[in-house]
Amino acid sequence: MLNDLKIKRLKPTEKVFRVADHSGLCLEIRPSGGKFWRFRYRYLTKANMLTIGQYPEISLAEARLKTLEFRKQLANGVDPSKYQQEELLKTIQANSGIFSLVAAEFMETKNGQQSEEWFKRRNSHFQKDVFPVIGNKPIHEVDSIDIKNVLDNTMLRIRKSGKGTGETRGIFVRQIIGEVMSYAIITKRISIDPTYALRGYIKMPEVIHARPLSEIEKRELFPKLAVYGGSISTSNAIKAATYSWLRSIEIRRGKKEFINFEDKTWTIPAVSRADILAGKRNMKKNRMHIVPLSNQLLEIIKEQFQLYPNSEYIFPGEDGGMIGKTTLNTALQNLDIEFTMHALRATASTIANENGFNQDWVELQLAHVSSNKTRASYNHAQWLNDRRNMLQWWADTVDNWGK
Repeated sequence: MLNDLKIKRLKPTEKVFRVADHSGLCLEIRPSGGKFWRFRYRYLTKANMLTIGQYPEISLAEARLKTLEFRKQLANGVDPSKYQQEELLKTIQANSGIFSLVAAEFMETKNGQQSEEWFKRRNSHFQKDVFPVIGNKPIHEVDSIDIKNVLDNTMLRIRKSGKGTGETRGIFVRQIIGEVMSYAIITKRISIDPTYALRGYIKMPEVIHARPLSEIEKRELFPKLAVYGGSISTSNAIKAATYSWLRSIEIRRGKKEFINFEDKTWTIPAVSRADILAGKRNMKKNRMHIVPLSNQLLEIIKEQFQLYPNSEYIFPGEDGGMIGKTTLNTALQNLDIEFTMHALRATASTIANENGFNQDWVELQLAHVSSNKTRASYNHAQWLNDRRNMLQWWADTVDNWGK
């Protein structure tokens, strides 16, 4: 049997596992660290499993009481799962199908289909922007004016936060309200999607594409990094991105196991569907990518291994875990550098093409891989040495920027 001490000691692994309590109650521990109460039972000889809730929001005592309730239902010939569904429907009907409940029902239908990041992003905007305005309103009464108010409030909130002008967030909020409305149409709650009239309401600002670094910025980059007062791991990560042409996400999620010192390669593997849903994608596109290591990048990686021997990541954050999403760009801002990490890739691409390197090598090194999987696999083997020579030339070029 479980107790709170045993539960707290349960640590996540790479796969979902369950620990039994008694009477069909068990605790499911997911790779993300979430712990969920589940009730296993048989109804009409068919095995079933029902989710009770998440620990510690649902305590052990509460989960056991719920299990007892389910067992009484079974004793009376009632399927607990069907009973819960019927109760949920009654609740929705009792609340006239208010928007927040329909949204919750819609989100429930996506369990196991979408990533944790997908749920986190939507739930955040529902709580901050949508529910305060229309959450308690019957969904069939929500009209285009209501949604316009939500969008206006969202953009105003973003502008006040200083994190942009809000158009991108506003369009996303309209999109997620539309997802709920589409679900409401499918489930016969409404017949018209009121977000449709607002599809052209928000105009996106002109996209500013990453630009190559100026000559002054090239000369100043490494000298500024040399006097960076923050983590060595952060400054080394920026240098590694400069030498390797990798994206920030690929630098941040790079693990020591990806490095082969003998072959002088950094191989980023594709991940499973389960890992993608858990938000563990290694690259923007989920495919294998091989980076030949220049002498300069190899020395940086060796230094990182020595400085952070206990971390699984090549460039860990302060706690030894994955470096934060905004850490690298924030570091550039703190150094009074007026470009983002993506500009490093734009610079490499521009200069390599100007110096006559094969465009296919450049595109492959940027991980702009052909949609033809057979051709992409062939290119990895065919052009590895060519890209190795290109990246060594590039590293030597970068080292001459400040001279």
